[in-house]
Amino acid sequence: MTHTTGSNSLSYGVTPGAPASIKPVDIESWKGKIEPEFKKYFQERYNHLIRQYEELVDEFNINKLVYESNMSFKPLIGHTYYLYEREDGSRFISILSQAETGWVGYIGAFRLKSQYTWEKVT
Repeated sequence: MTHTTGSNSLSYGVTPGAPASIKPVDIESWKGKIEPEFKKYFQERYNHLIRQYEELVDEFNINKLVYESNMSFKPLIGHTYYLYEREDGSRFISILSQAETGWVGYIGAFRLKSQYTWEKVT
């Protein structure tokens, strides 16, 4: 059995002289229109990753600074402590603020967070 389809039921011409009802899509034009969008998307993601990396490096450096300092007590999570540098370059953590002591060499105030990481308060 042979199945034939009438040319009336097709949505496109079947002979070389028939009018074209399927029009080719201009892919290059389409690419040109969407290119700025996808470039913007990836640039924003890249910038976000750079900011996250920079924040991580800053956080690491703060923690390195504090943990490499002398501590004569066990700091408590959620409390703020004060970092000082002596004339010989050594650093130490104190429970006393500069306003309370007037000590020179004040570096800043740091709070111990729940993950045992430090954040700079001032």
